[in-house]
Amino acid sequence: MNTLRVLLAAPPSRSRPAPWALFDDAGRCIQRGSDASDGWPRSERREAVLAAELVRIVALKVPPMPPTRLAAAAAFALEDQLATTGEAPTIAVSAQQADGTVLACVAARDAISVAVAWEPPFDRVIGESALAPTHAGWTWYASGVQGGFVRRADGSAFAVGAKPALTDLPPELVSALTQAAHAGASPRSVSVAHPCDDAALARWTRELGIPFTRVAPWRWDNAMPEAFAAAPDMRVGEFAHASPAQPARIAKLFRPALALATAALLLQIGATVVEWAWLKLDVWRTARAITALAREADLPDTTSPDAAARAIARWHAGLRHRAGQTAPSDALPLLARAAPALSSLTSNAVKSATYADGAWTIELGAVDTGALAGADRALTGAGVTALQAKTAGGYRMRLSLAP
Repeated sequence: MNTLRVLLAAPPSRSRPAPWALFDDAGRCIQRGSDASDGWPRSERREAVLAAELVRIVALKVPPMPPTRLAAAAAFALEDQLATTGEAPTIAVSAQQADGTVLACVAARDAISVAVAWEPPFDRVIGESALAPTHAGWTWYASGVQGGFVRRADGSAFAVGAKPALTDLPPELVSALTQAAHAGASPRSVSVAHPCDDAALARWTRELGIPFTRVAPWRWDNAMPEAFAAAPDMRVGEFAHASPAQPARIAKLFRPALALATAALLLQIGATVVEWAWLKLDVWRTARAITALAREADLPDTTSPDAAARAIARWHAGLRHRAGQTAPSDALPLLARAAPALSSLTSNAVKSATYADGAWTIELGAVDTGALAGADRALTGAGVTALQAKTAGGYRMRLSLAP
């Protein structure tokens, strides 16, 4: 099965050319070019490769957790870095490594939505910088469209502009190296993965005090098949799509078992239909009663049963507050639920705690990951939802009442 991969720095166009590469089923590049969409070759699959200037990769350290919670934990850890008044970006995460590291690919939602809306849509959307290999120190790569990017040893990456002149460094790279030096985190070396002469390498080494070395040039369409497979797919959340099922093949493999199961199910179908109908009727009655109660109490926002239930909960909390009583999601009741789990941590683990909008945000110092995992399980058992993220001084937890 052939796969067409298109490098996009802007939305696809029937008039603007874009670099593309066609790969066979073994992952070898068999054809490449640069054409408008009408000139792209036919293929069974299509993948969009977003240019490095559109994607930022952040390396995060998070406690061990199920893969289904990694995306939420990464978004929580990136809240401060991605503070914006506009639309929230799309975040796709890699598998968690043995040391807890997770690579989060961050891109604007517009870039993903355009690739998904294109006809026919792209099956995957990945970042160009996620395909580049990592080396000791930092590696400076040239993008396949314009400018370039730097990939650090931990897998993180950021975009840099084109060189102002053949012997000059991009200002973004100089600024990043200066900040790293101030933080005491300068890389051991900077490898240059595109053509440059020895004089330029020597000049950059002398000016910045960090060795600049030459490595083999790299192109996005020469990336290893494993790199394409491991790159996080940015078709997540609202942009995700389910893989097509194969019911005919499954039925053929399990035909005898399916026949027996069908015979058994037919004996139960009458009772199941009656029970289902009764439950649906009961749900309808309950929803109508909730809505009626909210309307009788003259509560706002009773357009749906869910909205009415939330309005009743707020009303109930308000009544309890006026009676001098607490509501389940108030600060103290919520903290009381979480206290037994938090008490399993060391006495000096909690640095600060703030409450807002029905949730506690707790800053923790350096704690053992095993103890943190045990506290997370205890919180879940107590009906408290906990999100965790690694911070410079330890960990941050957000606690809210489980739905």
